[in-house]
Amino acid sequence: MPDQPQTQTLSLRISEALRKRLEQIRELAALRKGEAVSTSEIAKQLLESSPTDRMELAELLQEPTDSLLQIRKKCQGQQPISRAEWTALAYYAQQGAEAFGKNPISRESCIALLESFQAVHRLRKKANPETDGYYLGNLPSEFRAEEKKNAASHDVVRHTVAETLRALADPSTNWTPTFAARNLFGFLEDEEIAGTDALNHALRPYWQPLWKLAARGHYFLHREPIRDKTRRKDFIVQPAIPNVTEAKYTLSFARVEGNELHLLLSFPGPRGTMYPMGPYPVISEFRAMLTGLTTKARSWDGQRFLAYVTDRDDDNEFWFRAHENGITFGFSEEEWNAVRKLFRRAWEMPEIQAIWDTLTMEYGEL
Repeated sequence: MPDQPQTQTLSLRISEALRKRLEQIRELAALRKGEAVSTSEIAKQLLESSPTDRMELAELLQEPTDSLLQIRKKCQGQQPISRAEWTALAYYAQQGAEAFGKNPISRESCIALLESFQAVHRLRKKANPETDGYYLGNLPSEFRAEEKKNAASHDVVRHTVAETLRALADPSTNWTPTFAARNLFGFLEDEEIAGTDALNHALRPYWQPLWKLAARGHYFLHREPIRDKTRRKDFIVQPAIPNVTEAKYTLSFARVEGNELHLLLSFPGPRGTMYPMGPYPVISEFRAMLTGLTTKARSWDGQRFLAYVTDRDDDNEFWFRAHENGITFGFSEEEWNAVRKLFRRAWEMPEIQAIWDTLTMEYGEL
């Protein structure tokens, strides 16, 4: 029998900083594979391949808020983004896509994720059935051609992505391929591609939807917006935002520190209840609840609010309560529609639109 190559063990003493970077890379690899990965496996991979991109990625994730702010600045300035920076963005986009199970991402964001993966999948230098099998595992199996159910190839992946996109283009589609976000991150971390210029050309059209998902993922993991805390803020007296009134319901606004917006919903009557809400994540879900709770869609169970429609004497009643405190309010259908109209009118105001656009870039799609 021919001699088998011997495997030797190499022991190295590394610094604490390098150990932390290896641990960060190990966590990323475990996330992508969905199984445990040892630090020694990661060290072996780094020794057998170019470690530059993975080490840069680990450094970026050590200071995620600052890193993402720098990536956004580059994207907005049309500057080149390194592969590690795109990978960091994809990592947080994956976190955002899979976070907040009661509040799935929009169909538009799903489409952007699939199209961005489709764009980079064309860039790889050589076929890899193993990674193609991984990509297919994150896509809906019902969209694979019947004769290709057991195949894993570039063409099968391309076909499955295209069919998934076709299904998502139907406005009646009410599901999201949540795990599809893993494909972009996995591709950027593992695949050999033509070059950074080609990568920038492929992904730059999708940076804004990817950013909003990444900001959502950042908020999910760190419970804070992507906001530059070191920037000097000059004291500027902002003009008051006028109140909005609809059917004796009134909405008042307050700007607070850090671009935040808080609301006060005042109910009718001389001693009417006043219900405060804020910051952005709370207001965002409240607006989504107002839109989502209808006589057809008669319930809402979100991260922060529970709402439902009941019948009383053949009339619809709309109720909502906050999970945090259990405070519950009821409305007639006419009153509910008045509150919905109140919020629609408020978000048509240029002052609110400008504040909301800024907050959306800081918190992402919530």
